Amino acid sequence: MNNLLFLPLVFFLCVSLNHTSAQGLSLGFKAGMSFSSFLDDSELDMDGNKLESFGSQSGFHIGILGRYRFYDDLFGARFGLIYNQRGGRIDYNGPSYFIFLDEDNIRYATGTRDEDLRWSNVFLDIPIEGMVFIANKVEISLGVYAGFMVGSRGSGDMNFVGRSLQTNTAIEPLDVVYEFRPFRDRSGLGSYKETGEIVIDGRTRIAPTEAGAYFEFEEKDGDYFHRFDYGLTGGLTYFFNQGLYFNAQVKYGLADVVRDPYYVSKVSLDGQREFIAREGERRNFSLMFSLGFAF
Repeated sequence: MNNLLFLPLVFFLCVSLNHTSAQGLSLGFKAGMSFSSFLDDSELDMDGNKLESFGSQSGFHIGILGRYRFYDDLFGARFGLIYNQRGGRIDYNGPSYFIFLDEDNIRYATGTRDEDLRWSNVFLDIPIEGMVFIANKVEISLGVYAGFMVGSRGSGDMNFVGRSLQTNTAIEPLDVVYEFRPFRDRSGLGSYKETGEIVIDGRTRIAPTEAGAYFEFEEKDGDYFHRFDYGLTGGLTYFFNQGLYFNAQVKYGLADVVRDPYYVSKVSLDGQREFIAREGERRNFSLMFSLGFAF
């Protein structure tokens, strides 16, 4: 969705809905920054040392909200439609492998991977919350949300230093730039966006220098991420006056975001040189800070 087209659409919806609002119902919009990360357990090496770290990724959000107050304006309910960017940063540094895909003969390498990957995913979120009002100045809210992913993008880079798994001979260090577009990227050699040459076991082979999301997989088994997300949400709102307010919101995801075919270990392959499925799950977590206006 084009962000420039989305802004006037939100404004139009806010104005239109305001004309149809009933007594006790206020409508408006909010916009601000989002800071998100993934919740997950790090992979471990043989000595139990953590190989992964999870950092935050910034984005923005904008959307329309409706509030309904009752019981003398002491309690209320809130709902909305929010365009929200969330994702996270994942750094991996430790023992790993690399699969050199080939139409005739796949080759495998083992060594050390130093990887930096940043995800920015776009959701349309629908929050539903209950609220408590304090002195008409402070609003405390708690509820649930459902999110539908409408866009995804990953970027980063990886350096691999290692040896051929077949002959134990050293290979040249490999640097790969990540440009991930999970909704449209292909798998295997079709995911090699830019290529170079590397000598493995005495033969010159194609190696990626820029790759898409599925460059390590021979076949694509659906999208990398689940499209549907859900979880808990809560927030604190301070009203400067009857319309203008500041809101701080937290979203704690309960859904596993990565699909099983791609939630695999980076440490090693199994005895048949197949991917090893990881235990656990990866979930979304985000903090949102925004300014809003209620009509």
